[in-house]
Parts: sequence; structure tokens; C-alpha cells
Amino acid sequence: MEPAVLNRERVALDKKNRMPDFRLFDDYSDEDFYGVQRKYSIVARVEVKFPIEPRYRDRQHYILSDINGAKIEAIANRYEIVKYFNSLLHEKHVYKMHNVWFGLNPGAFNFRHLNGTMELYFTHQTVVEPYAVPVQMPPFPKHIFLNLDDIAELPNRTLVDIMAIVVHLDTIHRTMWGTFRKIVIMDARWSLHTIKVWGDLLNKNALRWALANENYSIIIGTIFRWFRKQECLESTDHTTIHFKPFHHNTHYFEPIQKALVARNDRQFVVRYLDDQRRR
Repeated sequence: MEPAVLNRERVALDKKNRMPDFRLFDDYSDEDFYGVQRKYSIVARVEVKFPIEPRYRDRQHYILSDINGAKIEAIANRYEIVKYFNSLLHEKHVYKMHNVWFGLNPGAFNFRHLNGTMELYFTHQTVVEPYAVPVQMPPFPKHIFLNLDDIAELPNRTLVDIMAIVVHLDTIHRTMWGTFRKIVIMDARWSLHTIKVWGDLLNKNALRWALANENYSIIIGTIFRWFRKQECLESTDHTTIHFKPFHHNTHYFEPIQKALVARNDRQFVVRYLDDQRRR
């Protein structure tokens, strides 16, 4: 056998036996974007699987989280690729994925559900395997907004994760789209904000919401959508509420909780709601 043939076989064997280059979503550098584009492997859970865009059915968005709780938006383009991954990936399942591409978030030029620095792309070379290793995925996201004033500068309809104290439950409203309730919360800088919670998140947690309001409890809310014009956060079909979470950032809210309980006066909430209605 000729030496050239042996070399080709050796290169092919080395490529086959080479360990995949696994990447966490927060581990990136400039060379990932401004040099030769590289393919990486990831272990991720599908948090949200959005519907296929209906016009040409050639694009679909996902939200993935890695083993540290960091999130990224993943995109499948072209009809064949969209159809393949739509049937393959399921929400809340963990997968090992090879040959995925990372790119910079285009920002204001194209709508994205997350306001991250980068995004991920599925291609015809991407290989997906079920992740059979019994790994414990984190119960909470890695990046949570403690100061909700920072959300005001985000693009309209961006999805965010928040942590706050419940200080007031407003009346329940019934509309043709369903039942919702406005809830006043306080962030880590003592600022008041309003969130709008819809449907089953109210009905199935009625007692928990009442106790949270009574005790000024801490909550973590994931996948809320920011509406910039209304200056309000609204729950989505994928929102999860964690009451009294065991989280390392609760120490920011414990002094606020103690002060609110000692004060035992909610007139500041009444004034806040009056100001909101005058707008």
C-alpha cells in the first residue's frame, strides 16, 4: 500500500478517535467568532421549543440550558433541518449535541427571545444523542435579574428570569384570553415593579400566592416576557414560579424581608398603584 494511502487512513482514524471539544455557553472568546469558525459539542437541556415560523416553515427557535444553568438561544434554518430537529428534540429532555456552531447575537437587526451575547446554530452536520448519564441539571437559571430596573433597557418581548419579594396581590381580571392577576414585587434595590401572571400559574398556586403575599416571600420566576411599552413583565406558557427557593442570592433579600415585616404597613404599595393608574 502506498504511503499516501496510509497517511489518509491515519488521519481518518485520528479524526474518528479525537475527543469532541465540549463547550459551556458562557465559555467563549473572540477567536470563536473572528477566526476560522469551529464546531463544538455541548450537553444541554431543551427549556423551550418555539413553534416553527409559519410563513415559509424554514426557521425554528429553541432555548437551551447547560449543566451550569446558563441559557442560549438555538436556531435551526432551512426547511429540511427545521423538520428534522422539530421531530427529534423535546422540551425538558437532555441531549448531547456535536457539530454545533456559535455566532454573535445580531441584536436589533433580528428579533431574538434572549438578549445574550451569542447564539447557537443547528446545521445538517449536527449530531444529537440522548444524554444517558444521570446528571443533575441545576434547578435555577445561572443569570437572574435581581435589579429589575436593568430590564427596562432590553428589547421588547425579551425573555428574562427574575428574583423578587411579593408585596401585593391585585384583583383578578378575566378576559377573552384568560384570567390574569397583577402582582407587585420588590427587587433587591427596594424598587417596586408589576408582573402579570396568567392562567394555571394563578389557579394551581392560589394558596402559595396568598401565603407569599402575607409573609413577603421570595420568589424566582423564569421565562417572563418583557413588554417595553406597558413596562410590565408577563408570564408565558413556559414560566415557572419557585416559592421560597433555596438559592445563594436570597441573602440580598433577607434584610428587606425583615424590614417589611417589622414595618407591617402596605401604604407604600397603595401609593405605587395609584401612581401607576394615573399614567
